[in-house]
Amino acid sequence: MTTATRSPEHREHPAAPEAPLAPDTPVITGWSAVSPYGLTRRAFAEGLRAGARTAAEPPEAYGPLPAPQACLVPGFDIKGLLGPTGTAKMDRLTALTLVASDGLLNDEDGNRVVATDERTGVVLGISMGSLENVTNFLKQSYTNALPFHVDAGRIPFGSLNHAAGATAIRHGLVGPNTTLAGGRVSGLLALNYARRLLGQGRATRYLVGSAEEFSAAHAWFEHAAVAPGDPAPLLGEGCGLLVVEPAGTARRPALAAVLAVETRVDVDDDPGAAVTACVRRALARAGATAEEVWAAVPSAAQTAAGRAEQDALAALLPAAALTAVPSMTLLGDTSAAAATFQIQALLAVAEAEPAAAGRTALVTAIDRDGAVGCAVLRLLAPHRDAA
Repeated sequence: MTTATRSPEHREHPAAPEAPLAPDTPVITGWSAVSPYGLTRRAFAEGLRAGARTAAEPPEAYGPLPAPQACLVPGFDIKGLLGPTGTAKMDRLTALTLVASDGLLNDEDGNRVVATDERTGVVLGISMGSLENVTNFLKQSYTNALPFHVDAGRIPFGSLNHAAGATAIRHGLVGPNTTLAGGRVSGLLALNYARRLLGQGRATRYLVGSAEEFSAAHAWFEHAAVAPGDPAPLLGEGCGLLVVEPAGTARRPALAAVLAVETRVDVDDDPGAAVTACVRRALARAGATAEEVWAAVPSAAQTAAGRAEQDALAALLPAAALTAVPSMTLLGDTSAAAATFQIQALLAVAEAEPAAAGRTALVTAIDRDGAVGCAVLRLLAPHRDAA
C-alpha cells in the first residue's frame, strides 16, 4: 500500500484566508466518481487517500487480452445498477456515465439533491466513445452473410455523443449538451468549455466530466499504440463528474473555484516546453505564482510525454506540491477520464486537510497526440456532504 507523502508545510501551515470571488467565477459545488475504487465518491476519496492499489485480473468474459491486469470498476453490473429497461445493448461507457450522474444528482434513495433547471447543461470528455461497440458492429458487417446484417439496435450507442445525450435524457436536462474528444486532456477541455458557456450566460450550471471504458478492443488498441521504450499500459476505467456553476448563483457550498483553464498543442515535439508554457500562462491568468501552488496533480502518464510533464512541473513548482496528492498511477491509465479524476483526487485530499482552504492548486494533462492542458483552482473550505 502506498500513501501520499506530505512535507511539514502541508501539515502545519495554517489555512490561507479566502479572498472574495467575483460572482461570475466558476465554482465546483459537487462531484461524483465511478472508479476502480468503487461506485461512489466516498469510495474514491477513501481509497485514494489510503493509497490503495486497484490492479486485478480482468474477468475471463473479456477474452484474450494483451496484459494480465487492469484497473476495473468493481461490481459494475449494468442491468443491476440501471435496471433492465434500455440496457440490453448499452455500452459500458454510457453505463459508467449514467451511474456517475445518478450519484452526482441523487441521494441513495434516488431523490434529486442537486437543483437543475432548463439551462442546466452537460459536457462530457471522451476519447473515441465505446470502441468495443464500434468494432463489434464493424465486425458484424464484415463477417455476417451480408454487410447490412448488423444489430441495428447498437447504432445509437456508436455515436460519440451518446453518453452525454443519455445523461441529459435520464435526468431531464435540456441545456447545452456537448461531447469533446481529447484523450487525456478531455476533462480539462470539458471544464474549459463549461467555463466559457457559463461566462456567456448560455447555461446556469453544468455537469462537467469525462469517462473511459475498459474493453478488449481498447486494450488491444492501446497495446498497439505503445511507443518504443515505453512500458505496456496498465489500463483503468471510470467516469468522474463535477457540478460547475457561477459563484454568484451557486446553490451549494463551493469546494473550489476555477481560476483559469489553459490548453495548447505541442507542435515542436517538446512536451516539456509545452507544459511549462501552458502552466505559466494559466498561473498568470489566475493571478497566482508558482511558489503559491499548494498541490499539483499531473496525469502521471507512463509515456515520454508524461515523464516530460512531471519534469516540467518539478522544475516550476515547490517540491512539496508534487507530493500533496497520491499518484494517479494507483488508478491505472484511465485515458479520457484521467483529468477529471485528477481534479477529484485534489478535492478528496483537500477535504481532509483543513490547511488546504484558500490555497492554489493545479491539474495538468498531456496526451500522446500533443494536446496539453492546465487548470488552476483555488481550494475553498472543506465541505463534507453525502458520498
